[in-house]
Amino acid sequence: MWLQTSICKPGEQRRCGDNCLSAIGAIFWKDGRPADRAMLERLGQGLRPYGRTSQTVSVSGSCGAVFALRGAAGLTQQPHQPLQAHNGRHLFVFDGRLDNRADIAQGMAGSDFRPDRICDAELAFQSWLRDGDAAVKKWSGEFSFICWDAHEQTLVACRDHIGLRALCYHETPQRVVIASAPRAVLALPDVERAIDEQKIADQLVQMFHDGERTFYKNIKRVLPGHMVRIGQSGTQSIRYWSLDEAPEVRYGSDEEYVEAGLDLFSKVVGAQVAGGSRVGTFLSGGLDSSSVAVTALDHLAADRTLPAFTWVPSKDWDGRCRDGVYGDETPFIEDICKLHPRIKPHFIRSEGHGLFHQLDEFLDYSGVAPRNAINLCWIHDINMAARDQGLTVLLEGGMGNMSLSWNGDGVLLERWRQRDYGNLARDVVAGPGGAKGVYRRLVHMLAFRIAPDWVQQGYAQLRGDRSALPLWRRRSAINPDFARQMHVEDRMEHYGWDFFSRPMRDTRRARADLIAGSFSHERADMYQALRAMHEVETRDPFSDRRLVEWSLGVPEAQSRRFGQTRWLIRRMMKDKLPASVLDNPKGGEQVIDWHARLTWDLPRLRDELEALSDDPDTARFIDVKLIRRYLDDWPEETPTGSTDRGYAFIPVSISSAIAAGRLVRRTKGSNR
Repeated sequence: MWLQTSICKPGEQRRCGDNCLSAIGAIFWKDGRPADRAMLERLGQGLRPYGRTSQTVSVSGSCGAVFALRGAAGLTQQPHQPLQAHNGRHLFVFDGRLDNRADIAQGMAGSDFRPDRICDAELAFQSWLRDGDAAVKKWSGEFSFICWDAHEQTLVACRDHIGLRALCYHETPQRVVIASAPRAVLALPDVERAIDEQKIADQLVQMFHDGERTFYKNIKRVLPGHMVRIGQSGTQSIRYWSLDEAPEVRYGSDEEYVEAGLDLFSKVVGAQVAGGSRVGTFLSGGLDSSSVAVTALDHLAADRTLPAFTWVPSKDWDGRCRDGVYGDETPFIEDICKLHPRIKPHFIRSEGHGLFHQLDEFLDYSGVAPRNAINLCWIHDINMAARDQGLTVLLEGGMGNMSLSWNGDGVLLERWRQRDYGNLARDVVAGPGGAKGVYRRLVHMLAFRIAPDWVQQGYAQLRGDRSALPLWRRRSAINPDFARQMHVEDRMEHYGWDFFSRPMRDTRRARADLIAGSFSHERADMYQALRAMHEVETRDPFSDRRLVEWSLGVPEAQSRRFGQTRWLIRRMMKDKLPASVLDNPKGGEQVIDWHARLTWDLPRLRDELEALSDDPDTARFIDVKLIRRYLDDWPEETPTGSTDRGYAFIPVSISSAIAAGRLVRRTKGSNR
């Protein structure tokens, strides 16, 4: 048997993603010197927060690999990595899980090959050794891996298609260091511990498009759907998968789309449920997480219940919210649980917790300053509640809006391009809002998307919607001088980032960018931090590669039909969710009680501003005076409209700036 490590006991199937948390790393000396075990052990210590049970090092020539494991309660047989093959020629470390094991194992015949006896890491390794780069295209799940080939003197680092597992690297002419987290790379004494100022500028204006750039100077991220191949002669970043290649999905009837969608969704959810010994779920009153929850029930034993965790507003919330939004999920959850008694609800208020709740620990684990940091208060509390119940996995539906439950926003454009003018007219006329609704659909969903940009810009000027200030200045707390120094406007133009104010001319392209990039680039780092902090893994079936490809191939007319948005998922869940959820025209809003929570935080926010102004770096990055004006003119009640002062600026821009400032100062070692 050429694979020299066996992970599972005979007759036992064990997936590496089951009940254990892990992280990986490697160091390759490109100048040919032998691997330094002491330095590898130092890297292992840097990975320890993500794998505290053990950190194992293996060496092969000028490369060494590290595997850090954090075993959860009840794990009887732990995976032994790094894996080796061909007498040490290959080293392999794997983090994550594979959700289509049968597809991968197909055709891997051999007298000594038993897929039921190996875990995901071994299966991935054998698949990789057999098929090379082509193997990864067939995998579905969330994973990262590092593979060393001593004969070729080549190191490959790879991330999954959607980018749900993190991997970064630091390279010099002599050496490359790869790890699951920047924290581990920074554990090496000769790696400079410095913030990437360009990344801070991008984050402050909510531009997350530069996917390779981390918050740390000279530490790059391996991009989703990419592998980085490193040899003595150079480094290549190779894209092995793209949603541009997703085929069109065409069936003969509307019912066939529903049937195919149900089959695939059930398969994906079932794979993720099967990979967790104790599963719970996030649950909101919307379509996405509720669809996940009721589908998960089909894959649990009949006597098993599904714990569900729902965030509800604080008792201090004043009840104010903008039109078209609801604030309290409770009535919808109760209706879902009446229809499905095996779902056991738990309502989490996060009472007294605001922006600073576990913020420092999260920044240390993730190395990321999140866009809307105040959301973390309830995310932490739900994870802690799940852990206290002994759960190891929480399902969610975060990517639903961009994949299976897409709202069909591009249907009029699709009808126009297909010259289907009769149905186009019906889609324009049908829908809410009366004459105003018809006007909005005709102008914003069609006319602006087929006309030159200057038409929409001129319309905005006539309406008085355009300001003398650029969008980045109105929507962020960046210091204007720092923005100019970091060429913010040029970068926004380069990446096409406009706070979604330009007409969406290609909805498929926009969805693909959001799913595997843009706002998703930091997601893996944040998931990893939450796993390390709370020992609970978050899984999103809507992010499954197979489901994403299928969803983007479906015609827009299946997602929106004659005024009914999200038409596909509503039909799929017709007999599974209550009418109050299926027919609800309103949407939920995360942390709708942000005003109450930040009001609790006001004294600490003011102290934080003083610390920011005292630090020469953060004072240069952040417009402290602007934030101070908002705090001094604090609204007495929740702003609810775009014309209200602070409606969007306070919860997003201020919390984002505070998180960025704290990350900068913690990186520098500031005690304040």
